Amino acid sequence: MLTFSDNHKAVEVHSAKGDAVTIPYTQIDKCSYQYTTERTITLAEAKAHWLEIDYHDHDTQKVFVLLMDKHDYLRILAALKTHTGIDAQVLGNTDKRHEKGWRTR
Repeated sequence: MLTFSDNHKAVEVHSAKGDAVTIPYTQIDKCSYQYTTERTITLAEAKAHWLEIDYHDHDTQKVFVLLMDKHDYLRILAALKTHTGIDAQVLGNTDKRHEKGWRTR
């Protein structure tokens, strides 16, 4: 579960299979978004939306990568901007946010 906690001023990720990750807003250096398409064994297209958060913890640079659900990625990108003030850099040649008329609310 991904949470933008304004009480803790942090991005919090709680995984069913792993440890929780907390990234304070002030430690986030940059974020990027990438949309990828791959062919599966059945030749169907598998689409994936990725959010990469580059941050620092004391003197150590870290990267957290999140696979976002196709139904939630636009809301996550908007929440990122709203809560952290950081607009994710779009990587690759596809900017799905503009193709779908994406805008923050």
